[in-house]
Amino acid sequence: MDGPAASVERVLATTSRMPFAVDEIHKLGVTGHEVTAADTFSASPGSHSRGAHRHVEVPAPTQHTEEFLAAVIDTLDRFEITWLLPMFEEVFYLAAHRDRLAAGRPDLELFFPSFDVLARVHDKVSFAGLCRDLGLPVAESITATSARELRAAVRRWDAWFARAAFGRGGLDVITNSGPLAGETDLDEIHPTPEDPWLVQEYLKGVDRCSWSVVHHGEVVLHSCYEHPLAIDNRGGIVFESVESPESLATAQTVARALNWHGQLSFDYLMTGDGVHHMVECNPRPTAGCTVATAEEFATALFDPAGLVVVPPGRKKMITAAVLRDVLKHPGHLHTDLVAARGATGVYDQKGDRLPLLYSALSLQHVLHYRRELGIDRNTREQLMATQFFDVSWDGSAIV
Repeated sequence: MDGPAASVERVLATTSRMPFAVDEIHKLGVTGHEVTAADTFSASPGSHSRGAHRHVEVPAPTQHTEEFLAAVIDTLDRFEITWLLPMFEEVFYLAAHRDRLAAGRPDLELFFPSFDVLARVHDKVSFAGLCRDLGLPVAESITATSARELRAAVRRWDAWFARAAFGRGGLDVITNSGPLAGETDLDEIHPTPEDPWLVQEYLKGVDRCSWSVVHHGEVVLHSCYEHPLAIDNRGGIVFESVESPESLATAQTVARALNWHGQLSFDYLMTGDGVHHMVECNPRPTAGCTVATAEEFATALFDPAGLVVVPPGRKKMITAAVLRDVLKHPGHLHTDLVAARGATGVYDQKGDRLPLLYSALSLQHVLHYRRELGIDRNTREQLMATQFFDVSWDGSAIV
């Protein structure tokens, strides 16, 4: 244990499979808090972290919302939970039933905003509008609600990039430029008014991301990071903290405007002129939490005493993903070694190695996904989608 907690909080962390969930569960456990980890399958890596006091299996929120809520409520009461800490898009299902979760539980902290606030920033179309309203730099965009509108929109620029309003994790994108060019055919994309696509000019620059812990509109812990190495040009697998007063100012602006309460993350594209163009908002934790210390994170959640900014130069990695890249692309060996130099693992922290083992065992969840959707081939997008299919929200009504 890294140090005794001033007071022990009993935390329920949902969707424990995510790498940032593994990290936050570890941090909370080693700072003395009692963590119950929950996910839809028992082999979820975070559920087997040293930081988890126990773990529970819950129904899938996307496919079985009512059963998921009933299981969460039962867990809250059974273990006298004092903090509910969502890790992924199950937060939408929880927020839609916030009153039900809070009823009769005066000591329970729901560390996430209202459903309407979450939906506003998650929808890439409305988020772009919010950025313009707040004076934050964002690329000019066109919203397409039909295939005809999509084709017209991409003719606006020689180099363009399009994303589904409710896509995530590098999925549901199409472009004619950069490393992802040509991976998806425009004829395969069918926007609708309920599932619009955002089309923007393709900008060149450096991808940056930020993560913040926010209490009632005030940022108390902030990190900005770049990913020197990404998996299949989609998601970062090495994370290095950088100095970025621009990202801090952005997080403070949005947090205060929305009176945000919870974890708040953004993706940016930093162009050659140093401008941080807004790309999207993730209303939840991301890999930025991995470069904070356990004490910084636990203090920010439970006993904040002002703003803490993670200094540049801290480095973390998803070790298995780095090894996979080397094995799949032997020519990447030197580049991968340089990118990973000085990084420590997220799934394989000192004294806490079981999440790494369970990251391999959780491949059974991938097989379940493939069976459920009738998939008989493996693609980059399907590999990513297995992380999300039962805990995602696509903008549809939640009952």
